[in-house]
Amino acid sequence: MGFLKDLTTLTRQGFEMQQRMDVGATMAQAQEQMAQASRLMAASMPAPTDARLEAQRLRTTATVVDARQLPMMIGMNSLVELDLHVLMPGGVPMPASRTEQLAPIHLARVAPGATLDVSLVPGRPDTLRVEWA
Repeated sequence: MGFLKDLTTLTRQGFEMQQRMDVGATMAQAQEQMAQASRLMAASMPAPTDARLEAQRLRTTATVVDARQLPMMIGMNSLVELDLHVLMPGGVPMPASRTEQLAPIHLARVAPGATLDVSLVPGRPDTLRVEWA
């Protein structure tokens, strides 16, 4: 008798929860979370390479100003937003931000003050790429 009473109670509680649930708000929240995840993944993916631009790419160094781990992982890789000061060939530092997928082994390399090897096309900060190898 106790089992059937508990089952009836659980069924009633489930129906009450279903009546209070706002399906539209739940779907809108899920859709916004998916859009945010898509934006983060697009920011961390390398842009398609253009052979003409690749020929102009310069190697230089960048200093990590700040590194923030984002609340998302792709496989075992963490998404990290990096604020960098890129040392341009003329000696002028250029501020830049970049979102990177980092393997756990590389997380220690992005501590503030660390120096990273980077490359970019002069005049095109959107082509900034961290050279991890």
